[in-house]
Amino acid sequence: MLFVDDDPENVEVCVRALQAAEVAEVVCVHSVEEAVTALHAGTVDILVMDLFIPLGDAPRAVLGPRARKYQENLGDLGGLVLLDELERVRTAPTTLLHTACRDHVILELTRERVDRRVRKPAPAEVLLDAVLDAIRARREPG
Repeated sequence: MLFVDDDPENVEVCVRALQAAEVAEVVCVHSVEEAVTALHAGTVDILVMDLFIPLGDAPRAVLGPRARKYQENLGDLGGLVLLDELERVRTAPTTLLHTACRDHVILELTRERVDRRVRKPAPAEVLLDAVLDAIRARREPG
């Protein structure tokens, strides 16, 4: 499971609960660059991400051609770049969007690649429930 958020307080309680319960191996990163590296380093079953995340210090080194083309125009919307990068991952993870974004146009851009959205700020239990639902759904046959 991969958490991508540049504000670790938003996911800290959920990450700690998952680690304590030993429900899943949890990795937490803070930029698109780190997320892309983690996604290509091994299999990620569940991705929990914010939209408003930085690209990183040297994202061009890990991004695919389409993401490199648009990265300068996206500013703080690094999450859109990350969603594009999911096309290059062998097995796409179940993706939960954990964001405060309410812009309908931007959210529409995420629709095809996001399985569920959890609004920020949400109580930690709401995010944890969404993550546990995603884990159960991946484990159920069929």
